[in-house]
Amino acid sequence: MIAGLPASLDEAYRSAAAILAASRRPLVGGLACDVTGHRAALALAEKTGGVVDHMNGIVQFRNWLAFQDGGWMNTTLSEVRNRADLIVLAGTVASRFPRFFERCLAPESQFGELSRRVIVLGGDISSIPSIRGQSVVAIPVQENHLGELFAVLRARMDGHPQDAATVSGMSIEQVDALLADLLTARYGVLVWNAAELDFPNADLTIQAMVNLIKGLNRTTRWSGLPLGGNDGDTSAAQVCTWQTGYPLRTAFEASGPRYEPQLFGAERLLGKREVDALVWISAFDPERTPPKANCPTVVLGRADMTFTQAPDVFIPVAVPGVQHTGFLHRMDAVVALPLQAPAPSGMPSVAQAIAAIQEVMNHAAA
Repeated sequence: MIAGLPASLDEAYRSAAAILAASRRPLVGGLACDVTGHRAALALAEKTGGVVDHMNGIVQFRNWLAFQDGGWMNTTLSEVRNRADLIVLAGTVASRFPRFFERCLAPESQFGELSRRVIVLGGDISSIPSIRGQSVVAIPVQENHLGELFAVLRARMDGHPQDAATVSGMSIEQVDALLADLLTARYGVLVWNAAELDFPNADLTIQAMVNLIKGLNRTTRWSGLPLGGNDGDTSAAQVCTWQTGYPLRTAFEASGPRYEPQLFGAERLLGKREVDALVWISAFDPERTPPKANCPTVVLGRADMTFTQAPDVFIPVAVPGVQHTGFLHRMDAVVALPLQAPAPSGMPSVAQAIAAIQEVMNHAAA
């Protein structure tokens, strides 16, 4: 569609190419596609001098800011399944990731008998799937007080006295009991979901978590596991890092890639009108439509996507893993998983659509 009216694919490609050719700094956002689509999106941003950010960028950078500040010690899904004897769910019950329980917590270890305990800090454990033979304990803690709790746990572990009688709604005796559980674990894993830590400065809470993990590793084995991977966000971050040396929220300029996580967030760029075109990619979820933008908008989205306001150009694309093959990185970012195509479609993939747009731009430039 062009301006909400039916058009051929070739007409849509030409219209999208004209918008991008006239743009001085476009935003290539959304980025909900497979690895090949991410590579094509970065190539388009490089050609047009654009900025790249994922639709989950705000959530992603709660993790990345903590990671960049001092690093972290994280594990893999296989290690959780086969070695972890204590799982602490911080601010989440992982209800958005039911396969985490099915594949990582419910199965027996491949290395012999493993007695596993689960501690939930905040959240309703009634939504946790039944885990055969495993103990699940809930400790009520508000998500925005988790950072305080983890900081005090680290201080108590280091022998620093605390004057407060309660911490995050827990008595100091309960805090010490929790610390004792953490210290006696043979292989503990602290699990969180940054999307559920939705409050100001949540990255500092995550930083308190990773700092506690570092401290626990002086006497026992602990790791972190950030849940995520929605809408291809893990893959987008991986591809951008290996292609540019920087995470997302990177601009392509004449001097090379420029990384500015505070300045190059999609919401800020659109709100401040610092970009003059938007390419929105959403090949997984038809409800993830583009944000409001006061600039020309090109959407590469699912065919069943609907809009309250029609974009300047809409190009329907195939769904990765359903209508075309591809690859996506797993949430722990250690392996790329192949995607099958049980229902092949004649629609172009994101990579094919971007290649067609770039071909039109190259012909026009020539």
